[in-house]
Amino acid sequence: MYLYLIFLIGLTLFIVLFSLIFRKCTAGFKPKNNQISYEASADLVGEKIRKISSRPFLFGLEDNFVSDEDFYFDDINFYAIDNKQQRKAVFPLTDIIELSKTSITIGNHKVWQVTIHGVDNHKIIFKFTHNYTLWNKDFFKFYKKIEQANPTAIKSKWSLWTM
Repeated sequence: MYLYLIFLIGLTLFIVLFSLIFRKCTAGFKPKNNQISYEASADLVGEKIRKISSRPFLFGLEDNFVSDEDFYFDDINFYAIDNKQQRKAVFPLTDIIELSKTSITIGNHKVWQVTIHGVDNHKIIFKFTHNYTLWNKDFFKFYKKIEQANPTAIKSKWSLWTM
């Protein structure tokens, strides 16, 4: 009985310590984008936009690897929408200077990175996992749209096997 209780307490302490160390070690993976100018409303119902990101699940630890926003695009703009505070940021597709895969994988999905040329030569970096599925090909369309708008922005080749 006591051995079981000691085991549970030890396991709990191990999990708490592991999560604290993990959060401290991964704190620099998600960039801080302080220079983004958000608009007050994230209401995009009337616009024809396509979602390209999904929220991976890693017991809350995914917050250290991906941006908080959801990402969309249309023919001319890239949208970063913060659903928690109902705000949106709009960037022209021509301002995207890099689209690349990172070395991080969460649940069989690579984390992708979009770098945007911001104001005063600041780089705005967003990280996300794509939502590419058999029925949803919007991320592939986004990839092709960026490749068409700025071919030098593509830093990682698209392959169905290395998504």
